[in-house]
Amino acid sequence: MKTETNTKLIVCMLPQGKGVGLIERLSKEKGIQSANVSTGRGRGAGAVGSIGAWDEVDTLAVTVTPERADEIFDFIYEAGELGQPRGGLMYQHALGPATAFTLPEIEEAEAD
Repeated sequence: MKTETNTKLIVCMLPQGKGVGLIERLSKEKGIQSANVSTGRGRGAGAVGSIGAWDEVDTLAVTVTPERADEIFDFIYEAGELGQPRGGLMYQHALGPATAFTLPEIEEAEAD
């Protein structure tokens, strides 16, 4: 188990259903192998007109090196459409030690 001591945590709250797609894009387009999505309730990320109501939201969390933090933050902001009205919110901050996680290389099976 490898421990990273200098990392950044990026957290993003999005309308429900957007988190898993962002994880797939982070993997394919940015090589991010570890991220988490959980579902909960929040305010301000749901449909227009639901101000004051509780909305189902996805919370995406990803840990990255400081060198990639701005790149990945910007990617999530753009890909997740956070600049749109009620698109969600996000932040990043320094994180203490974290366990590095990598997936083994697995060859894809050929389709019949």
